[in-house]
Amino acid sequence: MANDTTKLLLGIDDENLKIDNGETGDDGVIRLTGHLDYTPKACPKCGIINDQKIINYGWRDTTIRFSKVLSSTVILSLNRRYFHCKECNANFLAQTRAVPKHCSISNTSRKECLEKLVEPVSLKHIADELSTSDSFVGRQLMRAERDFQTNWHYLPEIILMDEIKSTKSATDAMSFEFMNGETHELIDLLPFRTINKLEKYFYHFDQAARESVKIIVTDMNYTYPKLVQTVFPNAIVVMDKFHIINALNRAFNKTRIKVMKQFTPSSREFHALKRYWKLLLVPTEQLNFNQFKKWTNFPYWMAATDVVHSLLSLHSELRQTYQVLNSVWTAIQHKNWPNYNAAFWDNKAYSEEMKSTLKTLEIHHDEIRNTFATQYSNGPLEGSNNKIKAIKRASFGYRSFHRFRTRVLYVFKIKTKKALITK
Repeated sequence: MANDTTKLLLGIDDENLKIDNGETGDDGVIRLTGHLDYTPKACPKCGIINDQKIINYGWRDTTIRFSKVLSSTVILSLNRRYFHCKECNANFLAQTRAVPKHCSISNTSRKECLEKLVEPVSLKHIADELSTSDSFVGRQLMRAERDFQTNWHYLPEIILMDEIKSTKSATDAMSFEFMNGETHELIDLLPFRTINKLEKYFYHFDQAARESVKIIVTDMNYTYPKLVQTVFPNAIVVMDKFHIINALNRAFNKTRIKVMKQFTPSSREFHALKRYWKLLLVPTEQLNFNQFKKWTNFPYWMAATDVVHSLLSLHSELRQTYQVLNSVWTAIQHKNWPNYNAAFWDNKAYSEEMKSTLKTLEIHHDEIRNTFATQYSNGPLEGSNNKIKAIKRASFGYRSFHRFRTRVLYVFKIKTKKALITK
């Protein structure tokens, strides 16, 4: 019974393997002893049926390493039967399903390693939990590379595109990534992002696959819209609205800092503009107007709307820039294309920083119009970027882009199910 219980805890389902005894050493390692014996049906060398042609030929000591149990390493010293074939004079060792042939790390440890690779943790952390080396975990990871070969015959109708900082061994400073816009499945991660290399890469796909692409969602990078002209003839470019709002926020922040520096650093106006910069970026319709409280740098109780109006009254250029920021934000939120265009009619009172941003938006006028006509954004891909950065941070970076790409695709594409025990 004790033998069966120990085998159950270690995940051993070989009835020929028997565990004799075990003990915990002074080093905290659980050391078990056992033996493996059975009558082989045939010789694995010559294939002859065992009709008293295979005889016992002694024993051989082997070692099997298992994952940690109660934070302790488990080592099984397994005494295996050794056989001799009279037909071909070959010797062979008894084999078990608990461990691959010529290996010492158990199959349960290998399975658990593959499950832990899905988590955004370092290879050394996984190796420590499994009582193995990080090189073993790396080999297990790279064996899964064959499962991530590119399918050159298919591309989704909606593609999300972005770039991310990967490794120093990557071809370019930033790496290119793209995702299925409908299923949110990461398709691939490339070590480059220049237009020539991207065109060469996408031309590997079948023409039918490239023609099936209908929408490309990207930021205000000038490279990716060019792919529509050469690679994806039936696609339109959608500008991600987050990057539009972000560009406007940066322009307003530059204006606020410029106005703030016109006051002395010890003044109340300087400190108020510096302290409440986040409040100035809140859309007007979301500001609280009926909850009064004491605000630093203001002498009396005020609502959030009163604070904003007080700050905007310090400079007319700041007020005009704030108005265009909110008008464009409201137009984008409500998908009101005429109101969006109205922001470009009269910009004489805006700051130079906002004028520069509006000129950039005018360059992407057609792409932004597509943003108002569709509901797609780069949000899922931006969320994936956070997870990719977590993978890099947990491993303190990667030297090899090849291994980094495999790890990222493994984390995003391999799905594991864990049993939930409630009783």
